Amino acid sequence: MSTSQEGSKILYVKVHSTYVNTTRLLVLGEFLGQAAALQPLQPRAPTTKTTGPTGRARLHHLSPITSVPSKSHISTMVSRKKAKGKARKAAKESTKQAVPLDVSHQQTQQQQESLEGQLQRLKIISNKNLFTIKQNEYSNQAVYAAEFIPKHTLIFAELPTLRGNEIEAASINHENGTHQCRADDDAFLKNNIGLDECARKSIWELHDQFIDTYSPTNHPLYSRDEKRILGIIKSNAYHSNEEGSRGLYPIISRFNHSCRPNIGYGFNGWEMRLYTTSDVQEGEELCTCYSDMVYFHNRLERGEFLKRKFNFDCICSGCNSNHEDDESEHRLKQSDIRRERLRFLAETLSKRDRSNLKKSDFEMIMESIDIMKLESLEHNISTTYRLAREWAMKLGEDEASLEEKCLSAEVYAKLLELSKGETHPESIQARVEVQSKRR
Repeated sequence: MSTSQEGSKILYVKVHSTYVNTTRLLVLGEFLGQAAALQPLQPRAPTTKTTGPTGRARLHHLSPITSVPSKSHISTMVSRKKAKGKARKAAKESTKQAVPLDVSHQQTQQQQESLEGQLQRLKIISNKNLFTIKQNEYSNQAVYAAEFIPKHTLIFAELPTLRGNEIEAASINHENGTHQCRADDDAFLKNNIGLDECARKSIWELHDQFIDTYSPTNHPLYSRDEKRILGIIKSNAYHSNEEGSRGLYPIISRFNHSCRPNIGYGFNGWEMRLYTTSDVQEGEELCTCYSDMVYFHNRLERGEFLKRKFNFDCICSGCNSNHEDDESEHRLKQSDIRRERLRFLAETLSKRDRSNLKKSDFEMIMESIDIMKLESLEHNISTTYRLAREWAMKLGEDEASLEEKCLSAEVYAKLLELSKGETHPESIQARVEVQSKRR
């Protein structure tokens, strides 16, 4: 999330305007393999909700518990842990000595080349402006639809300004006290990372949700209310599952959180792609969901989790209601019941032996899909679709039956292209499968 701009100037963003016409399909998340790692949250008493921003951050890993997760989940978590450990080790080594100028120039050149490749590949040269970034009612930046946007429309894609070892090094320098103020952070971005003034400005304009948590230092340039790069990273960075590390995306970071999001995202390497998960009306705010953890918990539990991890009180439509409005409060109570049911289904299915699936297992998957549709939880659409399709085929469903259930290979290929892009290996493989079935 970004900080306020001066006045009420609107930033218009040119985006890829090609609509992806796919069947309106909601598919079950890959959380079925991760549900065993969900740690129960202790409810807290209701707190007074602030009128400030919802903040911006993202949790990258789910906390383990004593129950036995699936083999695929263990493999995924171990690989992510190893990748993160390697990134931190490399970052520590890089902080022991200054980065040579030729390396900095090489990194800058690589970033410029990547940006040029992105612009060419995604053709972000359209005159269509699908969304605007402007101040919201709380005088903070938010993203709004500039026109009606159909469901399953690619609206934007971006490469990170900071990524991987660069983020780890910046974080470590703050945590070990090497950097004691914003000036130290900015010097690191300029001299060690090789970012120009424009790139650094785009970072410092982002929101720091942790600005009130820093310990004071004796540095002569220290200011009590200054932003720090660690807080900006914690508030804004996204984790790329494909790269195994975090990236900082200046424009995408402007999207606020909602427990009922209308925007999903996927990755093609470091390239992050945003797409609508429902029809969006002109003037409606565009929001993502910062953590899949909110899928499985009621309002009080989500509030505790978001406050602890991201340092903000959620005031989204999925959490906040007018207590004088009985209908609104009833709607939110029903939402709490559905999400608790979704958690039960996810935990139950995660313990199933996938080599010996039963029809009742698939029925629970379909029930989960229905709940996710009601709760506007259509994130990671391509991976969730793949899981639903694989389970159906293991239970003996043929392609004709899958097509009736909106689980056809053709729809899967379209959804992969939407979330991962046409050049992604999975998208290419899915198109080959579609062509083979047509023969």
